[in-house]
Amino acid sequence: MKKKSIIIDEFHHKELVKISNVFGAKYGDFTKSMILYFKKTGINPLETSNDNPATMIKVLDKRIVSFLKVQERDILKPLRNEIFEYSNEQKKQYENLSKWIQDAIIKVNHFDKERTQKINQELKSVFQKIEHIEKKIEKQQEAFYTICELIDQKNKSGLKGKLNSIFNNAN
Repeated sequence: MKKKSIIIDEFHHKELVKISNVFGAKYGDFTKSMILYFKKTGINPLETSNDNPATMIKVLDKRIVSFLKVQERDILKPLRNEIFEYSNEQKKQYENLSKWIQDAIIKVNHFDKERTQKINQELKSVFQKIEHIEKKIEKQQEAFYTICELIDQKNKSGLKGKLNSIFNNAN
């Protein structure tokens, strides 16, 4: 590697030596590192202002915090409020639906009880009619037996046996 020298005034040479000593590097290596740094970052050392990087970071930090606050105010809080309102609306709709279903079940149960009572009343009425008819049939059978006994007191014609077989087959 060929070594080259550069010409700088004495004040800047002393500053270079001081800075390189602060960072613990030889000033030749330090100069090489500065060149690579400027090349890598694209910073033009001729256009530098006296801004301290820490203050620049604070300004940038304030900008980011401000940006986040604006996002929170304009987007996140309204979105949270909308979600909260939507959630409340869903709860109300669920409660209304639940109450409607309970009312419907109560009505169905009520209608079922009424229908069961009516069916039971109808069945009782039908059973009473059947009992009444059975009693009439028994009286008619007795009447036929009585008529048979009067007609044929000694059962010579077998009329009574025929009636018995007819009535027993009917049951």
